[in-house]
Amino acid sequence: MIIRSLTVAILAAAVSACGPGGVSVPSIFSGLKPQQYTWYPQRSVSGPVLVFVSIPRQEAVVYRNGVRIGRAACSTGKPGHGTPTGVFQILQKDIDHHSKTYGNAPMPYMERLTWDGVALHTGFNPGQPASHGCVRLPDGFAKELFKITRVGGTVIISSSAKIPTMTLVDGIGVGSAAGVSATAPTSVVVSTTERRAVIYQNGKKAGDYPVVVSGSLSRFKGEEVFLYAGDNRWHTIEGGDSFQSLGNDLRAPEAMRAKMHAIVHSGTTMVVTSEPISVRGGRSRDVIGGE
Repeated sequence: MIIRSLTVAILAAAVSACGPGGVSVPSIFSGLKPQQYTWYPQRSVSGPVLVFVSIPRQEAVVYRNGVRIGRAACSTGKPGHGTPTGVFQILQKDIDHHSKTYGNAPMPYMERLTWDGVALHTGFNPGQPASHGCVRLPDGFAKELFKITRVGGTVIISSSAKIPTMTLVDGIGVGSAAGVSATAPTSVVVSTTERRAVIYQNGKKAGDYPVVVSGSLSRFKGEEVFLYAGDNRWHTIEGGDSFQSLGNDLRAPEAMRAKMHAIVHSGTTMVVTSEPISVRGGRSRDVIGGE
């Protein structure tokens, strides 16, 4: 389990540029023009889905079972209507949604992230922030994404300009026990500045615990995202930094260790961030308007 004994060792390099069957996937570092996207679902045909949105790059990246299967240009909130950063769970899906706030404006393939108006959906993408807080996606990409996500799925919206790549990590185990709630959509957020960890299930807080942060982790800036995948192993999305000995620098109470042991399952995400959870943990108090 991550809180108990975590020497994080990278075992595999980032996902290669060529998928199964010789599928060519454009470099993750190449730029995308407005409305442009790539979609290669055959690279990973099953497993938990994670969506990562970079506000500075105006791009969205999709992973399935730890493998990148798609990228798209996107358009986030314009000044005065900023898109909140944080870890979100999909609260609602509507293939033919219309905005109640903006004159019944169409928002096809809507995937709601907050109840005050932030969502993923099809929309005009001019190559810069232009929405009222939502993440607008190219139509074809939004349609394909809608097919593979589920309510409770994880979406990360980041202020980082670093497009993540997925790598395999070892030394992170959760045990084989599973409680009755083990299939509920689950995410864990650890704030190194607040010395606090919050567990969410089905979009609701399931636990709030103090943690002890020391060593290099106390100086950590940025975020690291872990995904517990269908192969019963943790995968990490590289943030701006990497951890060398998380197990030595992060300590959690027994109650949190027991909770993690009981509920972690395929699709669980865990984010370690230097930002306060009040902002990064899926809240949206800085949103002025939605769509």
